Amino acid sequence: MKKKSKFLNRILTLSTALALAGTVSGSFSAVAVNAAEEVQQPQTTATATKDDEQKMVPVTPATDESSNKQDDKQPVVPEKEEPAAPVNKKVKTFKVSIVKKDYGIYQGNFEKKQSSTKYFHKTFNVNKSFTRNGKKYYWINKKGKPAIGYINKNAVATTSQSKVLNVPYVSQYVPVKTPWGCAGASMSMLLGFQGQKITADFLKQVQNHLPMQPTKGGQKGNVYTGEGFGYVISPGALAKYARTYENGKNIVNVSSKKLTVDDLRMYVQGGKPVLYYGFSSYQKPGDNVRNHCKVITGYKNGKFLVFDPLYYSKNDGAGTGGKNMNYDHGAIAWLSKATVQQEFCHKAITFK
Repeated sequence: MKKKSKFLNRILTLSTALALAGTVSGSFSAVAVNAAEEVQQPQTTATATKDDEQKMVPVTPATDESSNKQDDKQPVVPEKEEPAAPVNKKVKTFKVSIVKKDYGIYQGNFEKKQSSTKYFHKTFNVNKSFTRNGKKYYWINKKGKPAIGYINKNAVATTSQSKVLNVPYVSQYVPVKTPWGCAGASMSMLLGFQGQKITADFLKQVQNHLPMQPTKGGQKGNVYTGEGFGYVISPGALAKYARTYENGKNIVNVSSKKLTVDDLRMYVQGGKPVLYYGFSSYQKPGDNVRNHCKVITGYKNGKFLVFDPLYYSKNDGAGTGGKNMNYDHGAIAWLSKATVQQEFCHKAITFK
């Protein structure tokens, strides 16, 4: 019995061991299967993501254009490094005068150094030109002196440069008859240049409110009848009066002993008509008072285009006025510099 019991015990022990081995083996198999599933899981996820991306619009890689836009915001060139200066082009030396204010004058790599206002109506030499961003510039200087810099060619003019301005002719006889109203008629031409509509009512308003004595600088004598006439309104008072009109806000008195006929030319070349004081076709021998206003509206071939209001029509020619043929040139006439110089008395008004 004892031997049988021992034998049975060995069999039970062996069975238990086998059972346990089977259990462990099953556990290892389960772990192995789970591990395999975990290994496969990322592949399943990646496949799903790829499929999702295929449904979405693909992201386009950066092109050269987008790279350039990025470069604009964050330039490759360090901020402190200056851009390359424009290439000089030498030209045969010629002279120009600065005829416009508030233009920049540049040096170096186009840093703005100063304003053209400082050199307004000054004359310089040009021996180099530049083209930058489609604009042409001149290098201006004076012989033996430090160069001023380069300036836009639109701010300067040569001595012979032509310019004709769109100024309406205004008569002091028609449609409103004011034989002594040359100042008001000439001032109206300046306002018309700025867009003022010239009508009979407007001209009456101008003449009826023209400053008269005892107002400082006011005219002496009735513009309609000439009663008590002594002299026309002064340029300072006329400019002040012009500024009371919306289209005359920028009219100024430029009268000065230093004012020259060349200055008149340069004002016109800069796009500004000039009202100046001179002689009339009714000038009497021995009368040297410049009591007549007229307007320079152009310059060409060394001559000035002058609008004289002392005529009934813009078509009236020479000899149809007061018959003093030294000054009876007609309503609209091209006059030589010498002719204008003969009557010029340094009195004028124009635009800023």
